[in-house]
Amino acid sequence: MRYLVCLSLLLGVAEGFRFTLPARGFKCFHEELPHNYNYEGKWSATAGYSQFIDTRITDPHGTIILEEKGKDSSDFFLTTAMAGDHTICFYNRLVQGVPFQAHMNREITFQLLEGAQAQDYDQIAKIEHLKPIEVNLRMMEDTVKAIHAEYQYFKEREFDMRDTSESTNSRAMWITLTSMVSFFLFGVWQVSHMKKYFREKKLI
Repeated sequence: MRYLVCLSLLLGVAEGFRFTLPARGFKCFHEELPHNYNYEGKWSATAGYSQFIDTRITDPHGTIILEEKGKDSSDFFLTTAMAGDHTICFYNRLVQGVPFQAHMNREITFQLLEGAQAQDYDQIAKIEHLKPIEVNLRMMEDTVKAIHAEYQYFKEREFDMRDTSESTNSRAMWITLTSMVSFFLFGVWQVSHMKKYFREKKLI
């Protein structure tokens, strides 16, 4: 029982949320995900006269991973091909020729599951004929893998940010040194020029 409680804490609780999407409007969600990471989305929309929900998922480079049009609900299960910000957008498309009215909107319920949460362990147990204890062990293994993947991703991000910071500091130092040398040389030239001018005028 203690292991099940710990497992539940590791897996976390996946909560859905609702939002209102007006006709001709759109709403996007950005999720920062590691490479080779599973995520699953489930959504459904209330009825809306002459309104169709289109969805689009893109990777960090803006490449379309999944696009669906004119659905009232959908499930998707994907694995990231690269690390970074993945974007999930919902569009409320109004049928062409139907006049827009301010009260037109649809309520959307959306749930996003990541890592071990995205796995259907009931289905895995049926396919692989796993015992309950084996399912729990598989869940724990997947959870550890997901945590490790997230740790590696953010560790790499930290290194990238550190390299960028060091590079910026190095450039700033060289700019400062160049400016100081330029001001020094300009000062030397100015003093030399003034001395020459005073000598020519026989002021010194």
